Amino acid sequence: MSNPPLLLCDSDALVQLLIANDLRPLQSLKSTYHIQPSIVLEVDVELRWMKKYKNRFVQQLDKALKNSVLTKLDPSAFQSLLGTATPGMSWANYQALGQRYELVVQRGEAYTHAAAVCLGLPAMSNDGKAVLTLTGQMMAVATPVLRLFDLLVFCHNTGLLSTKDCDDIRSELLSNGEGLPGPFQNASFVDGAKTFPCRLASGIAANGPFPQPATYFDLLTICP
Repeated sequence: MSNPPLLLCDSDALVQLLIANDLRPLQSLKSTYHIQPSIVLEVDVELRWMKKYKNRFVQQLDKALKNSVLTKLDPSAFQSLLGTATPGMSWANYQALGQRYELVVQRGEAYTHAAAVCLGLPAMSNDGKAVLTLTGQMMAVATPVLRLFDLLVFCHNTGLLSTKDCDDIRSELLSNGEGLPGPFQNASFVDGAKTFPCRLASGIAANGPFPQPATYFDLLTICP
Protein backbone atom coordinates (compact mmCIF):
# COMPACT_ATOMS: atom_id res chain seq x y z
CA MET A 1 0.00 0.00 0.00
CA SER A 2 1.22 3.53 -0.72
CA ASN A 3 1.70 6.05 2.06
CA PRO A 4 -0.63 8.95 2.88
CA PRO A 5 0.40 12.06 0.94
CA LEU A 6 0.27 14.34 3.99
CA LEU A 7 0.65 14.20 7.74
CA LEU A 8 -1.32 17.07 9.25
CA CYS A 9 0.58 18.49 12.24
CA ASP A 10 -1.05 20.26 15.15
CA SER A 11 0.59 23.10 17.08
CA ASP A 12 1.36 21.20 20.28
CA ALA A 13 3.39 18.48 18.56
CA LEU A 14 5.23 20.91 16.29
CA VAL A 15 6.12 23.16 19.21
CA GLN A 16 8.00 20.29 20.83
CA LEU A 17 10.07 19.70 17.69
CA LEU A 18 10.76 23.42 17.44
CA ILE A 19 11.83 23.55 21.09
CA ALA A 20 14.26 20.71 20.40
CA ASN A 21 15.33 22.52 17.20
CA ASP A 22 15.34 19.19 15.37
CA LEU A 23 13.12 18.79 12.32
CA ARG A 24 14.88 15.68 11.02
CA PRO A 25 11.86 13.48 11.79
CA LEU A 26 9.70 15.64 9.51
CA GLN A 27 12.40 15.77 6.84
CA SER A 28 12.65 11.98 6.92
CA LEU A 29 8.92 11.55 6.43
CA LYS A 30 9.19 13.60 3.26
CA SER A 31 12.49 12.36 1.82
CA THR A 32 12.27 8.67 2.74
CA TYR A 33 8.54 7.98 2.97
CA HIS A 34 7.17 10.67 0.60
CA ILE A 35 4.78 11.94 3.27
CA GLN A 36 4.62 15.74 3.35
CA PRO A 37 4.24 17.24 6.84
CA SER A 38 1.64 19.97 6.57
CA ILE A 39 -0.24 22.46 8.71
CA VAL A 40 -3.66 24.02 8.37
CA LEU A 41 -3.75 27.80 8.14
CA GLU A 42 -5.07 28.09 11.69
CA VAL A 43 -2.03 26.24 13.08
CA ASP A 44 0.28 28.54 11.12
CA VAL A 45 -1.34 31.51 12.88
CA GLU A 46 -1.14 29.81 16.30
CA LEU A 47 2.58 29.10 15.97
CA ARG A 48 3.37 32.74 15.25
CA TRP A 49 2.20 33.94 18.65
CA MET A 50 1.73 31.63 21.61
CA LYS A 51 0.76 32.56 25.13
CA LYS A 52 3.68 30.66 26.66
CA TYR A 53 6.36 31.12 24.00
CA LYS A 54 5.19 34.33 22.27
CA ASN A 55 6.88 34.63 18.84
CA ARG A 56 9.81 32.34 19.65
CA PHE A 57 9.15 29.95 16.76
CA VAL A 58 8.48 32.35 13.88
CA GLN A 59 11.97 32.19 12.38
CA GLN A 60 12.11 28.38 12.53
CA LEU A 61 8.60 28.10 11.12
CA ASP A 62 9.35 30.42 8.20
CA LYS A 63 12.52 28.48 7.40
CA ALA A 64 10.66 25.14 7.50
CA LEU A 65 7.98 26.52 5.17
CA LYS A 66 10.55 28.05 2.81
CA ASN A 67 12.43 24.74 2.58
CA SER A 68 9.16 22.77 2.23
CA VAL A 69 9.87 20.74 5.34
CA LEU A 70 6.36 21.95 6.14
CA THR A 71 3.64 23.10 3.76
CA LYS A 72 0.36 24.88 4.36
CA LEU A 73 -2.96 23.26 3.57
CA ASP A 74 -4.39 26.17 1.62
CA PRO A 75 -7.35 25.94 -0.81
CA SER A 76 -5.08 24.95 -3.72
CA ALA A 77 -3.39 22.16 -1.76
CA PHE A 78 -6.77 20.98 -0.45
CA GLN A 79 -8.17 20.85 -3.98
CA SER A 80 -5.23 18.73 -5.17
CA LEU A 81 -6.11 16.04 -2.62
CA LEU A 82 -9.78 15.64 -3.49
CA GLY A 83 -9.11 12.63 -5.71
CA THR A 84 -9.04 10.33 -2.68
CA ALA A 85 -11.52 12.27 -0.53
CA THR A 86 -15.21 11.55 -0.04
CA PRO A 87 -17.11 12.39 -3.26
CA GLY A 88 -18.57 15.90 -3.12
CA MET A 89 -16.01 17.15 -0.60
CA SER A 90 -14.99 20.80 -0.91
CA TRP A 91 -13.05 23.54 0.87
CA ALA A 92 -16.39 24.96 2.03
CA ASN A 93 -17.33 21.59 3.59
CA TYR A 94 -14.00 21.53 5.41
CA GLN A 95 -14.38 25.08 6.70
CA ALA A 96 -17.88 24.34 7.96
CA LEU A 97 -16.66 21.24 9.81
CA GLY A 98 -13.76 23.17 11.31
CA GLN A 99 -16.15 25.83 12.59
CA ARG A 100 -18.30 23.13 14.15
CA TYR A 101 -15.31 21.48 15.84
CA GLU A 102 -14.11 24.84 17.13
CA LEU A 103 -17.22 25.02 19.28
CA VAL A 104 -15.78 22.28 21.51
CA VAL A 105 -11.96 22.36 21.09
CA GLN A 106 -9.34 25.00 20.33
CA ARG A 107 -8.95 26.30 16.81
CA GLY A 108 -5.76 24.50 15.77
CA GLU A 109 -7.04 21.11 16.87
CA ALA A 110 -10.45 21.83 15.36
CA TYR A 111 -9.22 22.53 11.84
CA THR A 112 -6.46 19.91 11.93
CA HIS A 113 -8.95 17.15 12.73
CA ALA A 114 -11.54 18.57 10.34
CA ALA A 115 -9.02 18.52 7.47
CA ALA A 116 -7.89 15.00 8.36
CA VAL A 117 -11.48 13.74 8.42
CA CYS A 118 -12.42 15.47 5.15
CA LEU A 119 -9.35 14.17 3.28
CA GLY A 120 -8.92 10.82 5.03
CA LEU A 121 -5.47 11.67 6.38
CA PRO A 122 -3.57 10.96 9.61
CA ALA A 123 -2.63 13.77 11.98
CA MET A 124 0.04 14.36 14.60
CA SER A 125 -1.21 15.88 17.84
CA ASN A 126 -0.36 15.49 21.52
CA ASP A 127 -3.75 16.77 22.63
CA GLY A 128 -5.48 13.61 23.80
CA LYS A 129 -8.04 15.70 25.65
CA ALA A 130 -9.20 17.28 22.39
CA VAL A 131 -9.52 13.84 20.81
CA LEU A 132 -11.62 12.56 23.70
CA THR A 133 -13.74 15.72 23.68
CA LEU A 134 -14.48 15.38 19.97
CA THR A 135 -15.14 11.65 20.05
CA GLY A 136 -17.26 12.13 23.18
CA GLN A 137 -19.44 14.47 21.10
CA MET A 138 -19.67 11.77 18.40
CA MET A 139 -17.41 13.83 16.11
CA ALA A 140 -14.89 12.02 13.92
CA VAL A 141 -11.16 12.65 14.35
CA ALA A 142 -8.04 11.83 12.35
CA THR A 143 -7.29 8.14 12.00
CA PRO A 144 -4.83 7.55 13.41
CA VAL A 145 -3.66 10.38 15.65
CA LEU A 146 0.10 10.16 16.03
CA ARG A 147 1.80 11.75 19.00
CA LEU A 148 5.25 13.31 18.68
CA PHE A 149 6.76 10.38 20.57
CA ASP A 150 5.27 7.95 18.03
CA LEU A 151 7.40 9.74 15.45
CA LEU A 152 10.47 9.83 17.72
CA VAL A 153 10.25 6.12 18.55
CA PHE A 154 9.77 5.36 14.85
CA CYS A 155 12.82 7.45 13.92
CA HIS A 156 14.88 5.75 16.63
CA ASN A 157 13.78 2.29 15.48
CA THR A 158 14.62 3.08 11.85
CA GLY A 159 18.02 4.56 12.70
CA LEU A 160 17.33 8.19 11.85
CA LEU A 161 17.79 9.36 15.45
CA SER A 162 20.34 7.94 17.87
CA THR A 163 19.57 7.12 21.48
CA LYS A 164 21.46 10.27 22.48
CA ASP A 165 19.43 12.35 20.02
CA CYS A 166 16.19 11.10 21.55
CA ASP A 167 17.37 11.53 25.13
CA ASP A 168 18.49 15.07 24.30
CA ILE A 169 15.03 15.87 22.89
CA ARG A 170 13.36 14.36 25.96
CA SER A 171 15.60 16.40 28.29
CA GLU A 172 14.99 19.63 26.36
CA LEU A 173 11.22 19.15 26.56
CA LEU A 174 11.38 18.46 30.28
CA SER A 175 13.52 21.54 30.91
CA ASN A 176 10.92 23.65 29.08
CA GLY A 177 8.07 22.25 31.15
CA GLU A 178 6.54 20.33 28.24
CA GLY A 179 4.33 17.34 28.95
CA LEU A 180 5.59 13.87 28.00
CA PRO A 181 3.76 10.57 27.58
CA GLY A 182 3.67 8.59 30.83
CA PRO A 183 6.38 6.03 29.98
CA PHE A 184 8.93 8.80 29.32
CA GLN A 185 8.26 11.03 32.30
CA ASN A 186 10.60 9.27 34.71
CA ALA A 187 12.62 7.03 32.43
CA SER A 188 15.25 7.30 29.74
CA PHE A 189 14.05 7.30 26.14
CA VAL A 190 15.00 3.66 25.55
CA ASP A 191 13.37 2.48 28.78
CA GLY A 192 10.24 4.52 28.11
CA ALA A 193 9.97 3.16 24.58
CA LYS A 194 9.75 -0.39 25.94
CA THR A 195 6.25 0.22 27.30
CA PHE A 196 5.10 2.99 24.93
CA PRO A 197 2.44 1.74 22.47
CA CYS A 198 3.87 3.27 19.30
CA ARG A 199 1.32 3.97 16.57
CA LEU A 200 3.79 4.22 13.66
CA ALA A 201 5.71 1.38 12.03
CA SER A 202 7.68 0.63 8.88
CA GLY A 203 6.24 -1.93 6.49
CA ILE A 204 6.57 -3.41 3.02
CA ALA A 205 5.72 -1.41 -0.10
CA ALA A 206 2.80 -2.45 -2.30
CA ASN A 207 0.58 -0.82 -4.88
CA GLY A 208 -2.74 0.82 -4.10
CA PRO A 209 -4.08 3.41 -1.65
CA PHE A 210 -2.72 3.44 1.87
CA PRO A 211 -4.79 1.42 4.38
CA GLN A 212 -7.01 3.75 6.39
CA PRO A 213 -6.93 2.79 10.09
CA ALA A 214 -10.32 2.42 11.70
CA THR A 215 -9.75 4.46 14.86
CA TYR A 216 -7.53 7.24 16.12
CA PHE A 217 -5.27 4.94 18.15
CA ASP A 218 -4.61 2.36 15.40
CA LEU A 219 -1.20 1.59 13.95
CA LEU A 220 -0.15 3.37 10.77
CA THR A 221 2.32 1.35 8.70
CA ILE A 222 4.39 3.26 6.13
CA CYS A 223 7.01 2.15 3.68
CA PRO A 224 10.03 3.70 1.90
